[in-house]
Amino acid sequence: MSRILITIPTWNEAVVIERSLAVLRDAVARHLGDRTVTIEVADNGSTDGTREIVRDVIGHGGAIHELPLRLIEMNGTGKGMAIRQSWERHLDDADILTFTDADLAADVSALPSLIRPIEVGAADIVCGSRYLYGSRTYRSWMRMLASRTYRFLQHALLHLPVEDAQCGFKAVSVGAARTLLPLLAEDGWLFDTELLAFASKKGVRIVEIPVDWIEHRDPRRRSAIGVFRNGWGFLSGLWRIRIRSQRNTAP
Repeated sequence: MSRILITIPTWNEAVVIERSLAVLRDAVARHLGDRTVTIEVADNGSTDGTREIVRDVIGHGGAIHELPLRLIEMNGTGKGMAIRQSWERHLDDADILTFTDADLAADVSALPSLIRPIEVGAADIVCGSRYLYGSRTYRSWMRMLASRTYRFLQHALLHLPVEDAQCGFKAVSVGAARTLLPLLAEDGWLFDTELLAFASKKGVRIVEIPVDWIEHRDPRRRSAIGVFRNGWGFLSGLWRIRIRSQRNTAP
């Protein structure tokens, strides 16, 4: 029986986190009932009450639907830092490490498809993709344009062996995590890209699966990623990852 960690990185997600935990609970109970699953919220500096909401959920029984629920709190910020620290804490008590964005934009009913290739030994990393045949994506035209631009640049600079490096729905075997985590340095939203860049250089087996993706449209929720304002940071980050992955060095 596989031991699965599901990490949810959060930064000011009070608008969605309680509902997301309930939806995830139901999806795990329905689709992963024969696995041992732990859900961990990795909060990186929320100031809007996200942590308090998670603590309240934990306080009502200490688990969701009989699933262990944990909260780790960090003073720094960054999606990458949150995921990395959560995964590092569970290298000895999990077999597969996963993460999903806090708004559950990726349909979590795809969790079995995300972890099965690792369980059967067919892959070391599995990535959700919004660009494969069979996926369905509902998002604003502006975000779609930005996503396609970022995707083009990632292929041009890093030659990543995937169609969608930035989809916030991924699983990694503990063995691959032990190899890759010491090499990673990106604390922000380029964590996914860096993970895949080093995985490709190391010959780690990567598989993509199609997912349904619905953009969260609640106006009270502000994304940590500006659609275009982070363009220079994205380009410089890709170049930084290119250099480090070519050198194949730890930070």
